[in-house]
Amino acid sequence: MALLSYGNTTNQKPSILDAIILQGVHKTPFLEWLGRGSVSAPKHSWILDRYRDAGANSQLEITDIVENTTDTKYLKDNVVQIIKNDYGISNEEMQNAKYGTKEWAYRTAKVGKEHTKDLEYALLGLHNATVFDTYTVGTPTTPAKMAGIFHYIEPTHRQDYTVPPATAGGATGTTPFTYDILSEILQPMWEKGGLEDESFSITVSPLLKKAINRFAGNQYFRQLKNEKKFDPTLYELETDFGTVRVKMHRLFADPKLQNTVLAGKLDEAKLMFKIATQFSEPPTSKTAKFGRYYTSATLEMKSPDYFACGTGLS
Repeated sequence: MALLSYGNTTNQKPSILDAIILQGVHKTPFLEWLGRGSVSAPKHSWILDRYRDAGANSQLEITDIVENTTDTKYLKDNVVQIIKNDYGISNEEMQNAKYGTKEWAYRTAKVGKEHTKDLEYALLGLHNATVFDTYTVGTPTTPAKMAGIFHYIEPTHRQDYTVPPATAGGATGTTPFTYDILSEILQPMWEKGGLEDESFSITVSPLLKKAINRFAGNQYFRQLKNEKKFDPTLYELETDFGTVRVKMHRLFADPKLQNTVLAGKLDEAKLMFKIATQFSEPPTSKTAKFGRYYTSATLEMKSPDYFACGTGLS
């Protein structure tokens, strides 16, 4: 497990972002699942430590002091990313009521939801070439891009099941997702002290949820009115390492994630705000009204040992 020795937190209070999320939590669930905090600089860092692995320790009755002064702490960091969504409506259009709805109110709600979806997209690292890429430091001509959740998963917690082209008949292939593979993905977290409290989950695409349906077997049969009924919406899965919750996410249908399983304790990752989500109406000389959603935030992964992933699955 990891020991957090430094971090920023903020009180949970109603905000514009919370109000948007409440319109449809299921559409941007990562914003609901992750913790919250605050930062005050364009680059955020945090210090981690972990317990050493157990080892042999037998001593004589009288021994000298072992001068072990090794500092085991290490640093992780990420950059703050600005996410902005602008929109405008002409004065004439604002007076129109399309399908019984005022256009300004409709567009404000719609763009607000799109803003949260863009934020969730960034937290998963989908804006980078691969979801494992590091952050991009901003310059006067290049916007900063945060590193996503997958970047902070320890290399020993990443299982790659991609079949190389030579084996797959000339094209890169995938490996069928099975119960044994799920166990291989979960085991590194369990070895680091995770999974015992049954607050861990696996997040998958619809493709891999079908694979879970296949190997889960009788776990999907529920006793309803004295009849056994197949229920593919099962939200929990029993494993050798404890119960894990099963979550299916729309963004995992993206080609970068459709063959990937994310396992972890999601509230151990935090959405850290430099500027909490704001809504404004920028002044203009045009015969129109403009709106803007603005968030400046980054991702903090305070316990990377509590996360794991598997790629190249089908």
